[in-house]
Amino acid sequence: MLPPNCSVHSEVAELAAASLLLLECVLGALGNAVALWTFFFCLKVWKPYAVYLFNLVLADLLLAACLPFLATFYLRHKTWGLGHTACQVMSFLRALCRGSGVTFLTAVALDRYLRVAHPRLKVNLLAPRAAWGISALMWLLVAALTHQSVLLSEAQCPSSGPRTESSFSAVWQEALFFLQFILPFGLILFCSASIIRVLQRRLRDPDKQPKLRRAQALVAVVVVLFALCFLPSFLARVLLAAARRGRSCRALSAAVHASDVAGSLTYLQGALNPVVHCFSSPAFRRSYRRVLYTLRGRGPEAEARGCEPRDDDS
Repeated sequence: MLPPNCSVHSEVAELAAASLLLLECVLGALGNAVALWTFFFCLKVWKPYAVYLFNLVLADLLLAACLPFLATFYLRHKTWGLGHTACQVMSFLRALCRGSGVTFLTAVALDRYLRVAHPRLKVNLLAPRAAWGISALMWLLVAALTHQSVLLSEAQCPSSGPRTESSFSAVWQEALFFLQFILPFGLILFCSASIIRVLQRRLRDPDKQPKLRRAQALVAVVVVLFALCFLPSFLARVLLAAARRGRSCRALSAAVHASDVAGSLTYLQGALNPVVHCFSSPAFRRSYRRVLYTLRGRGPEAEARGCEPRDDDS
């Protein structure tokens, strides 16, 4: 229960959270739109790895479309003005897209681990059609795990900040958030450490150095990205859970403000995932380079560096 007469609102924290969300929306929409264009017009060969990345782009684009509504929620001092049904739908979509993003990001790391550390396994011969089936199952699994977002009461929707009531859906969402951090992050760290050990044994082979180094860089980027986006919110929620047990209004308010800002950082994943694409294939690097040259007024040179027929390394 909240201490009596305890206000947990802060214009500074709410403005910071809204600003972060809007920035993540713009960066995520632009970066993933370029990635989507690359998938359709530049990538010539679709491997299972590319299928997981494509689903990651879809999740990030849908998540970017939800962020302006959450930013408005903070700008209105944490009040929702679009009705309870709209709140339930947006809460479900945000949870689904964020969870799917984590799932496909983990799938990317596992794919790199299996191809580098266990190249002879039959799973590495998986056909793209099978990868599409696995991706569909991933979407269904995440939807089943996050469906409790639709059952939030009006007092809990949007699910942000401390709650004065406990329900199964609210507790489930908190538990799911921690599991979405601990399990995938543990797997990603394991894959990273395993790939580094393999690289130390194989880097003497000149023919394998470029691919192995790219795999090492990719997994390192995934680890840093995951820690940057989710570790602050994880720690903030632990702090908030501890503050709820006390009776200090100041401690609770500080924990809520930290949780609001750190929670907004979790959506930064969708804006930074294009960095993963850059490490995955030359086609993505050329596409992003082309956009940068265009923004800098170097259109002709950007066109010359566009898609090439051999950009099929996925």
